[in-house]
Amino acid sequence: MKPFGNAGLRAQLAMRGQEQPRRLYQGSQNISLLRGTIVLTREGERSAENLKAGASLITRTQGMAQVDAIRTRRAMLQAVCISAGSLGDIRADSDLTVPWNQRILVRDWRAKAMFGQPQAVVPAYELVDGEFIRDLGLQMMDLTILEFSRPHVIYAGGLELAAAAALQEDLRPAA
Repeated sequence: MKPFGNAGLRAQLAMRGQEQPRRLYQGSQNISLLRGTIVLTREGERSAENLKAGASLITRTQGMAQVDAIRTRRAMLQAVCISAGSLGDIRADSDLTVPWNQRILVRDWRAKAMFGQPQAVVPAYELVDGEFIRDLGLQMMDLTILEFSRPHVIYAGGLELAAAAALQEDLRPAA
């Protein structure tokens, strides 16, 4: 398995005639889950589409955290498939598909080898190796988008997925 990350993905896309993956919605600061992804909540395992605003999710960062808002979106996005067990023995019971820019907490040899850290939060496309973590190209995805008021790492689909705090809408560009 040879991780090739962002540079390799760009090269693959250039061969296909695409410039680079495109974000077709502004959900990148949140956690975007494909329909059917199992999330750990205070009440147990729930599928992403059954979550409601105010739901308490189990997080690595805070114990429990409430979801501020939930949106659903159908969008054509660059997708990455993570094979079951490819991110460690206790990770992902089944294959998981995520948007290419979904941030994942990596706490195994990859974090040290690729980023020089014992753990790293990286977009899914940085982990693509072409065998166990694959670029699926553009896919129509039914997403549940979880929004938080501060950064969190949640447990979903057997992985640790990261979200940054929501963008401040009242920021003005510098003159």
